[in-house]
Amino acid sequence: MTTTRLLTAVLTAALALTAAPLTAAPLASATTPSAAPKPPKHRHLNLTNQDNRQSLAVHKGDEITVRLSGERTPNSTWSWTVPTAADGTVLRRGAVGTAPNGDTTAVFHAQADGTTTLDSQLRCVADQPGHVCSQAVVPWQTTVRVRR
Repeated sequence: MTTTRLLTAVLTAALALTAAPLTAAPLASATTPSAAPKPPKHRHLNLTNQDNRQSLAVHKGDEITVRLSGERTPNSTWSWTVPTAADGTVLRRGAVGTAPNGDTTAVFHAQADGTTTLDSQLRCVADQPGHVCSQAVVPWQTTVRVRR
């Protein structure tokens, strides 16, 4: 792949990652004056490549799964690093996984009130001897606010 085509592919991937907004259904709470408030129902959210640069609010106890899709080419693989939380006390990372095609998955549990980011990076990894990869790094980040 020529340098120009590779750079075009990287820029196209970066633009695609920022194109779609995250839509999460708001939590609804209806109580009557005499009814005791019900504990919030824990939600499970799924984040993907398209949720890059989005912000969301979750409640303590909610679970977030990040699934990022890489890309395999004949000579290289565009692989994601395992997602991390900038503040592990707000979002605790549980199960993680990677795949040979560059995909990665991580599950996070909302543990404490606060705001943090979930972060990963897409990088080229040469699969063939003598193949030189682009040094471009495409960041993925989502801001998460946890509240009670």
